[in-house]
Amino acid sequence: MRNLKNYINFCKKFHKSYLPRLKFKELNERYSQLYRKLYQIDKDDVNRASFMVCIFSFSISLLISILIIKLNILIIILYSVIFGLLLSYRFNFIIYHDINKKEVEINAMLYLIKLDFSLIKKTLKANSDFYLSFIRLIKEYQLPILNHFKHILVKIHEGEIPENELMRIITPSRDFNQYLKNLLINNFDDTYSLDEPTETTLEKNFKIYLKEIQSKISIIFFIGVFFPIGLCFLILFQLVNIITLIVLIPFFLIILNYLCRKFIRINTYMIGVLNDYSGVEKKKFNEFLLFLNGFAANLKNNLSPEKAFLKSYSQNKNLFIVLERTIKNQLSRLLNFNCSFHDMIQYFKLELNSTRYIVILDLIEKFVTENPYYSTEKIFEILHILHNHQKLERKLEIIIKGEKFKIFFFIFLLPILIGAISGMFPFFILMTRNINSITPAILFDYNNLMNFYYILLIFIVFTSSISITSNNFLKVIKYRKKSLIIFISNLIFILTFISSFINTINFI
Repeated sequence: MRNLKNYINFCKKFHKSYLPRLKFKELNERYSQLYRKLYQIDKDDVNRASFMVCIFSFSISLLISILIIKLNILIIILYSVIFGLLLSYRFNFIIYHDINKKEVEINAMLYLIKLDFSLIKKTLKANSDFYLSFIRLIKEYQLPILNHFKHILVKIHEGEIPENELMRIITPSRDFNQYLKNLLINNFDDTYSLDEPTETTLEKNFKIYLKEIQSKISIIFFIGVFFPIGLCFLILFQLVNIITLIVLIPFFLIILNYLCRKFIRINTYMIGVLNDYSGVEKKKFNEFLLFLNGFAANLKNNLSPEKAFLKSYSQNKNLFIVLERTIKNQLSRLLNFNCSFHDMIQYFKLELNSTRYIVILDLIEKFVTENPYYSTEKIFEILHILHNHQKLERKLEIIIKGEKFKIFFFIFLLPILIGAISGMFPFFILMTRNINSITPAILFDYNNLMNFYYILLIFIVFTSSISITSNNFLKVIKYRKKSLIIFISNLIFILTFISSFINTINFI
């Protein structure tokens, strides 16, 4: 937050200047309004500051390169311009990305807020102050808009009308704004069909991600496969020197890691999506949902929360494997230490130790405390939305598993191709020299290009590139035993390289 404040103060310094504005994206009126309302800054100030960052970073890169690196001036200018544009691009979108991040966080909790508020409306009398109840409800959630609602509450205590204060509020979330707008229009008396909830922005974005994922994986495949092969031919035809080779490997590592992080990572806050296609965590979450389903069903039979908790375990105890010990610990506290349902839930959250479980358990405890009669209905609605999220996750899992064969095929084919091509290096050297004056012994002359140290460097470069490719390919399919596969891939390359190299030497 402090860094963001310094960023805003820096941009504001160019408010009255006549500097050119460097725009990378045309922001619509909504974002322009959010810039002014939430950050007290105009988008043009950010664009002017971005221009200054671009000029400054370009100048620094140009000056350092001229003093240290002996390259053609046009090449230095080219990558200095690229460096300046990239840095200013990241600078320009700091507030934009902050807005999107806050929107995702709010949207992740919005459905739970709707459930919570619908339960509150059922427990309140018809003449109750729903405006104030809604404001107090939002205050209980750790959301980016928390401070705005705290400020509204202060204004209400000073005599302001709650309805007017809520009408003036603007949040980063379009879904939340629409929800609040509908509440205000209908005087907080609208009824949402929560049994068939409308599709949220988070779910829409996830479906878009599912449509794009195969194309993004193909881009990673293309770069991961053709970079080492292209590098191989550059070396064979002597188009790169040793320094360039050393620089290209970390560059390749950074590019491929960035693409995997940008394309494959699921940037979702959907509470039912685990980002984990296998392992204990998935079993743990499924057992947790099974337990909640039994708990809600027992509450429906007018049992107390404590008895419903106990019966939910006893009815399905053979199905609990990962959570068996955790649930037994809570039952032991409940039966032997005579602790309350609230205390037991607190211990349960500590043992589960995950934000996902904490949010769900907090809400369930609140439902049970506020209105045990309606809590069953609300718990089933939570389970319904979690199951919808799991359906979307299963679609992603199917797509990723469908790429496994392609990934393993390239992981084991790539070292064979590179090993065979790089092992023929002496043959290509002969093509550029007088074949009658070359003997196999000259290949290992210290002053010759093909000396032992150069061969060793080539070997290290290609081993590194194969390791980087294999590691990132395995990240795509969430494969856990990466070390073994990378070792096998490198071993194939070593054997192919040595075999090809020896055959080439014998041919010469």
